[in-house]
Amino acid sequence: MIDNEEQSLTKVLQEAIPLQVHRKTNYPPMNEQLSGIFSELAQLRKANNKQIRKAARAKKHLDVIILDLWIAANYSDNPWRMISLNRNDYTKDTRYRKLYLKYDLFKGVLYNLIALGYIEIKKGFFDRSKGEGFQTRIKASDKLLALLEFDITKIERDPETPEEEIIIKKDENKKVIDYVDNKITNQMRENLQKYNSLLRKTNIGTDGINLRYKYDPTCITVKRVFNADDFGGRFYNGFWMNMPKEDRRKLTINGEEVGELDYSALHPRIAYALKGILLNEDPYTIEGCDRAEVKKAFLVLFNCESPEHAINTIRSESHIKNAKPLLQKIEQKHEAISDYFFTPSFGMYLQRNDAWLAEYIINRLTNKGIACLPVHDSFIVAKKYESELRSAMEDIFYNTFSIKPIIK
Repeated sequence: MIDNEEQSLTKVLQEAIPLQVHRKTNYPPMNEQLSGIFSELAQLRKANNKQIRKAARAKKHLDVIILDLWIAANYSDNPWRMISLNRNDYTKDTRYRKLYLKYDLFKGVLYNLIALGYIEIKKGFFDRSKGEGFQTRIKASDKLLALLEFDITKIERDPETPEEEIIIKKDENKKVIDYVDNKITNQMRENLQKYNSLLRKTNIGTDGINLRYKYDPTCITVKRVFNADDFGGRFYNGFWMNMPKEDRRKLTINGEEVGELDYSALHPRIAYALKGILLNEDPYTIEGCDRAEVKKAFLVLFNCESPEHAINTIRSESHIKNAKPLLQKIEQKHEAISDYFFTPSFGMYLQRNDAWLAEYIINRLTNKGIACLPVHDSFIVAKKYESELRSAMEDIFYNTFSIKPIIK
C-alpha cells in the first residue's frame, strides 16, 4: 500500500505544472484574507528580529503564491506546483520563463509561509554526475485551505505581468526548446494573440458543471504546441478541452447555449480523400467488433511502425485483448488506404492537417468576432453561429482535399 501511495505521489509530482504568476484579485473579502496572512508573516519576521523590506512588493508575491496554490488545490486534479529556487532563473527572461518575480522576495515569502505551516514543499535536487534533477514542488497545506474562503470568479489576470509565450516548440523528449522566429511564427503569434484577446472578452459560462478538482476556469486562453518534426501546432490550454462532451454541452458563451460540431472520423476521411474516395459510411463500424475499440485501434495504425508495434500499443495503451484479430479486420475493411498504415510520417501528416484546419476555422471566426472553442477536431460556438462554423469547416476541408467532409 505504501509503495502504491509513493508511486502515486511521484507521478503527481512529476506532472506538476509551473506556478502561475499572473494571478491577482481586487475583491475586498479575499484581499482581507491575504492581508491577514501577510500580517502573520510580518509578525514571524519581527519575532526573528527581521523586517519586511519592500512590503508592497512582498505582499504581491504572497498573493501570487497563495492564489495559484488555492486554484491548484481546488480546480485541478494536481495540487502541486513546480517552482525554481535557482537565483539564475530570476535574473533574466527567456522565451518560456518570464517570471517577473524577484528571487529574494519570492524565496523569503515562500519560506515564511512554509514556517507558518501554510505550504508543503518537496525540495528539488540536481545530480551533476548524472545530469539529472528534480525541480522543487509546493502545494497549499490543509491549514491554509481551511483558512481561505475564495471565489474563483474574483481571481483575474494581473495586467502588469508579462504575456507568456503562446507558440511553443518541444523536442522528441517533450521538453520545450528555443527557436528562431520567422514570418510564419510571427503571423501565428499575431493571429493567436487576436484570438486570445477575443476569448478574454468572452464570458464562458460554467453553471451546472462541477469544476472542482477537475477544471480551472481561469484557463481561457490558448497556446499552440509544436512537437518534434511537427509543423502543425495543435491548440491546447483551454479548460474546456479536457471536459467530456456531456459537460461541454452545459457551457454557455456570453449567456447563450452552445452547439458543438465535429469532423466525423477526420483522420480516416482524410486518408480516403487523398485516394480520391468519398467515405460515406462510418469507418469504425465493423461487424462483430466493438466500435469504441475499433476507433482506438484504427488511429494507432497510422502512427506505429509495424503490425507488431501496433498490436503491442493497442494492448498496452487501450487494454484491448483481441488486438491481433481486430487489427486484421480493420486492414481488410480498409484495404483501400492500407498503404498508409504503419507509416508514422503519415500519422504526423494527419496531425498537422487537423491543426491547420483548426487554425483556419479559428482565424475565420475570430475575424468575424465569433468566439470559437476548439477541441482538436471539434468546435464549440454559441448556437446562433453554428451555420457560420459549419460553413468554415466545410470550406477549409473541401479546399484542402477536394472532397466534402461529414460534419455532425
